[in-house]
Amino acid sequence: MKQLLIVSLILSAILASCSVLTLQPANFSWPLESVLPVNNNGKVIDDRYSIEVNTVGLFFEEFQDSLSYKGKEIRMIRDNQGFYFMTASNFKNVYVFKAEEGKMIQENKIFISEFGLKTPAFNQRDPYIELVDGTNKMNLTHKGIEGGSK
Repeated sequence: MKQLLIVSLILSAILASCSVLTLQPANFSWPLESVLPVNNNGKVIDDRYSIEVNTVGLFFEEFQDSLSYKGKEIRMIRDNQGFYFMTASNFKNVYVFKAEEGKMIQENKIFISEFGLKTPAFNQRDPYIELVDGTNKMNLTHKGIEGGSK
């Protein structure tokens, strides 16, 4: 009996030490988009949210031109699940990324317009990210377009 009690206590201690602490619910959204100028090295830096990202690959993906980032701005917002949405003027797509160990990994590429966005802006419309371009509005999630006018 005593051995069974000792084994039970040891197993309980092992199981308790292996459990993962989960804090939920958590909301990772940014209330406002960030409009970030791309520097000469292709990076955007946002002190408000403590983020720095190299965007050269993003501009190359969109335009197939490694220098197309010069003189541009990136529009970025984060949804409540922690996904980052990025686009810029003349982009045909909105790119969705997740952060992982010091890098941004593309989760989705959402096609928006064959003609490119003119004056894009993001708004937080929980649970969506609203993309506005002139009079056109649409609701986005990390999976794609959820509705709205195009």
